[in-house]
Amino acid sequence: MAEASRYTFAGSASGKVQLPDEWFGAEVNKSAVYQAMRAQRTNDRAGTASTKTRALVRGGGAKPWRQKGTGRARAGSNRSPLWKGGGTVFGPTAKDWHERVPQKVRRIAFASALSDKAAEGLVRVVELEAFDEPKTQRLVKALSGWDAEGRVLLLTRVYDDNLFRSGRNVAALTIKKFSDASSLDVLRHDVVVVEDGAWESRPAASGNAKSEESANG
Repeated sequence: MAEASRYTFAGSASGKVQLPDEWFGAEVNKSAVYQAMRAQRTNDRAGTASTKTRALVRGGGAKPWRQKGTGRARAGSNRSPLWKGGGTVFGPTAKDWHERVPQKVRRIAFASALSDKAAEGLVRVVELEAFDEPKTQRLVKALSGWDAEGRVLLLTRVYDDNLFRSGRNVAALTIKKFSDASSLDVLRHDVVVVEDGAWESRPAASGNAKSEESANG
């Protein structure tokens, strides 16, 4: 069973805590992690790049000049791709990049990422306190006492608007609910700080935890 250091909000260590195997002691499934990460990064693409063909450009209804007798090349529209202000040939068009991943695969990938962090000793458990008002200085001071250096991902049990607003100006900190976080969120950060008991807010996918045989072997 994975362990992590537990800290009070003030930053004092309060011993070790046993982390649930379904999230922090799972076998790392690289295939699920790759699939979930690829889908999330693909779904983040806006797909809004778009150009207009000659059929979509406004104007061009009248023939610029008569077919013969002018000494100039034939032209049927001033919206030809050869003309300034004309349409674009083979340009990009809006595209939906959405890629669906089964919920179970996303949960397995998330558990794999958390388990990898836990195995490296990069998971901290914190007893969070309520914020009566947004206070960035208070959060930064607390963060310095959690032995969390680099980019930090703070996973909470529930959404606390004052806490989230307190951390949005801290460049190296990302705050998310445990139930909303993804494997990509975990892997993008150096240390994962989890509110004590936050893992109970999200059901785990079956088949994640290591069996007793593999754990004892």
